[in-house]
Amino acid sequence: MKNAWSILLTAAIIVSILIILAVSWHSVEEIHYLKGFYPTSFTVEEAYYATLVEFLKVHIISLPLVVIIIVALYTLRRLRERE
Repeated sequence: MKNAWSILLTAAIIVSILIILAVSWHSVEEIHYLKGFYPTSFTVEEAYYATLVEFLKVHIISLPLVVIIIVALYTLRRLRERE
């Protein structure tokens, strides 16, 4: 039973990291896309706010996933200590 929990927790960690990487990559691409409009359409202030929105989006999505990673690592450690 402990082995199944270990596999499940490891999978949760990997999936969480992959989601964080995907969201971060998407935000970088979004900023790069918006940067293409910067010389003609965006003021410096608008570019700042667009970047801030992407920054906040990454952190809002990542926070629960980081909590999942921390809890899963703690649980894995506790499972290994009991063996």
